Amino acid sequence: MRRLALLLLGAALVLALAVPAAATGVKMAPPTRGDHRPCLDCHRLPNLNTNEGVAAANNLCMECHGQSRCQRQDKTGAVSLQVNPKDFGDRPHAYVACLQCHADVARSPHRSRTGATCRACHHPHGEGDFGDPHLTVRCQACHHKSAQVRLDPATGLVVLARRDAAGKPIRLADHRPADYQGDDFCLRCHTPGNQVGAPSTALPAKSLLCFMCHTASISLGSWWQAAAMAVFLAGLVLLVRLWLLGKVDEEGESLHHKLAWGSERVLGTVFSRRHLGAILKVVIFDVILQRRLLQESVQRWFFHTLIYWSILARCLLGVFTWLVWQAAPEGSLAGALIDKNQGFVALFHDLTGLLMLLGVILSALQRVVWRPKHVDTSATDAVALALLAVIALAGFATEAARIMLGQLPPDQAAYAFVGYPLSRLWAALGGDWTGAFTWLWYVHGLAAAALVAWLPFGKLRHILTAPLSLIMNRHLD
Repeated sequence: MRRLALLLLGAALVLALAVPAAATGVKMAPPTRGDHRPCLDCHRLPNLNTNEGVAAANNLCMECHGQSRCQRQDKTGAVSLQVNPKDFGDRPHAYVACLQCHADVARSPHRSRTGATCRACHHPHGEGDFGDPHLTVRCQACHHKSAQVRLDPATGLVVLARRDAAGKPIRLADHRPADYQGDDFCLRCHTPGNQVGAPSTALPAKSLLCFMCHTASISLGSWWQAAAMAVFLAGLVLLVRLWLLGKVDEEGESLHHKLAWGSERVLGTVFSRRHLGAILKVVIFDVILQRRLLQESVQRWFFHTLIYWSILARCLLGVFTWLVWQAAPEGSLAGALIDKNQGFVALFHDLTGLLMLLGVILSALQRVVWRPKHVDTSATDAVALALLAVIALAGFATEAARIMLGQLPPDQAAYAFVGYPLSRLWAALGGDWTGAFTWLWYVHGLAAAALVAWLPFGKLRHILTAPLSLIMNRHLD
């Protein structure tokens, strides 16, 4: 028993000696070499998983950064690095050690290469709030109270500025949070003639209607996006009403029986194990590969699939990106997929956009110039093709303005093989492209909204009705 007690006492003494001095109190040892500390005072960190350890580590940082004389010299002059502890108040970061955000400053020489690593704890915003347009904006540029920001040409990132509009040094270390409810919050970047590559006004986030070609959010977005979705849904209701006006399985009067038969037939076919293989054949051969159109005309099939496959591919990538984002927003795959500047994403979007535009041009020539007898040249076709052309052209022009204003380096921007050459042209033309960027974006967005609203009313409604009709009529060979 005595041996056990001595063993426990010895273990306790070993553990006590192993605990860092800072973990037993909130004060660090005083300087032992005048105004300078030994290296181990920084590098032998206290336990940052405890409030006492956080306080001890922060006290060490504040010995210098709490003083007004704490400055950094650069080619523009002295920049203050003083930090006011009151900036943190009683917010969550009040209980986080400086070194947990500024993880790389405990080095010799004492400097940070990466800055605050916010994404070590916080994943980036999704498309529903701020989204991919802000992936090139450092967190501090929005989340800190300072409204002075600049575009860093070395990294292509929007960061906090070191000088204010008058050229005077500002507190780069200001940690006070921004007021997100203020009307002027977005004005630090979104003003006419800004120098950070932002449009002159804050643009709406992409909504549900944008899923046809982009990664978007499950939201209604702005009022005009919501209006387009409302018109689209109203058009679907009218399509169903039109179908119910005729006979359904020899039933011509009872609306109840028509709805019952239609829903029973659709659900019975879709969820029938017996019909699963036949449904897959319809989806693959008739819906995706457009077999029936190919049998009618190879030329028409080629023009049609250039448009259809491009939109379908973009839609599938957008849905896949949304699913990945919901599952693991902090993962590298999600971050790459929502980044329009990522090589694969930029190349994919430009390629599919160009193929869609080529299909629109060839389809228009077929209707206006070649005019074969089997091709319909009605006004509904012209409206759809015109909207698709505006969407593609305005999309490329908007992308070019974004690349130019964001000053993307050529080795990164070159993947956008259509947008990048256009951006060089925009740069050569000169002018205020922050305002032009806004107008181009709205032309693209409004044309897309008009197309979605037009879908149930024009000839393009066959995109919605043809697959369902094929299944209901059991074209299942």
